[in-house]
Amino acid sequence: MAGFWTFRRGATPAEQAMGLYGPGHLLWLLGGTLVLFLTIRNVRHSPALGRRLRRWIGLALPGVELIRVLALCLAGEFGVGWLPLHLCGLSLFLCTWHSFRGGGLAGELLYALTLPGAAMALLFPDWTYLPALNFLSILCFAFHWLLLAYPAVCLASGAIRPDARRLPRVLAVLLPVTGAVYLFDRTFSVNYFFLIQAPAGSPLAWFAAFLGTPGYLLGYLPMLALVWLLLYLPLRRKKRK
Repeated sequence: MAGFWTFRRGATPAEQAMGLYGPGHLLWLLGGTLVLFLTIRNVRHSPALGRRLRRWIGLALPGVELIRVLALCLAGEFGVGWLPLHLCGLSLFLCTWHSFRGGGLAGELLYALTLPGAAMALLFPDWTYLPALNFLSILCFAFHWLLLAYPAVCLASGAIRPDARRLPRVLAVLLPVTGAVYLFDRTFSVNYFFLIQAPAGSPLAWFAAFLGTPGYLLGYLPMLALVWLLLYLPLRRKKRK
């Protein structure tokens, strides 16, 4: 299959690249949404299934990441820019921890950050330069769908009970981590958390178009506020009822 083992940006001909919202991207979104919907429906009827799935996904995520690292190493492409230091990469450790130990703050981090972060990565992937059925592209989609599925399964089974009163603690974790990642980005000339350059085709790129760089970073504030409003307002209304 042409381009299956191509990992380097710019090595795939433009006609073979998946592209943002191209047919391959849309099929990945539709297929993953269908599987996730059926999974959540079954979990709601079987708490035991939810417990097993949480453990399986918690183990599968580092497994997928390990396969990705090994493949990049074998291809001679692994470097400092491929470390799991994006929000989704750090979330895999959080999912694995929560699958074994649980915890209210860990669950809140998964709901407030991992869930929307994985959804945004699937909607605006930064691997669109690869073919839709490229080995690395398959791993990226599988990883992010598993990452999205974990908090969704936890919500369906009651393992996560979101509470907006924990959001200050979420920020207390997020801000120093973001600061450390920014220093890492500046030191090693990488772009984790997209703090140095806005990824093309993403909402951050829209902010960069009129705020410039690093002005686009201000776009994180209304985006985060909007996401949390959408996540927590329905829960508050449900609690009132």
